[in-house]
Amino acid sequence: MPRGFRKNFATGLIAILPLALTVLVLWFFISKVGDIFGRAIRQIPQLEQLPNFVNALLGLIAMIILIYLIGLVTSSFLGRQLLRFGELLITRLPLIRSVYTSARQLTETLFVDKAAFRKVVLVEFPRKGMLGIGFVTSDRKWKINDDPPRYAQNVFLPTCPNPTSGWYLLIPEEEIISTSMTVEWGMKIVISGGMVLPYETDLDKWRITES
Repeated sequence: MPRGFRKNFATGLIAILPLALTVLVLWFFISKVGDIFGRAIRQIPQLEQLPNFVNALLGLIAMIILIYLIGLVTSSFLGRQLLRFGELLITRLPLIRSVYTSARQLTETLFVDKAAFRKVVLVEFPRKGMLGIGFVTSDRKWKINDDPPRYAQNVFLPTCPNPTSGWYLLIPEEEIISTSMTVEWGMKIVISGGMVLPYETDLDKWRITES
């Protein structure tokens, strides 16, 4: 098979896969999970005569409300303690522990808080001459020298493909290459391991010269 065909096919697959997975997940929740809650709703005498798709939709709404309430409870101190206790019990079960840990890592990867990142930067890591994609995590800086004044920025360098782990680094400002790349694009590159890249791959065009 020609190399160009394989490359273009892989690029097309990467482009369409997120949309296909989104449609698949929505279909699953509406048709399957929504139907489960809909069966419970049909037990209410006033609602048992409603069409099946209406019951499924009501079931989906009930599920969303339930998930929201669970999130509300687990956001409290008592809820967090109960969640930790439940996780402690689960992690003591050999087979279930592996499944739960994998599912949690996947969830954390999908829902990593991109809002915590201020901007995308390039830093020399893990050695001089190699560049890694990092994210500035705070507008505040660390003073590392008084005369002349020098400052270091807070930079998080995520691992691939799981950006929830990585290195927290204090890097002198003069050693950081600032870019105009969006945080979303930076995360796409990290999570895909470089398989998903922006159209422009000339670093000089992404580089921002600090005034």
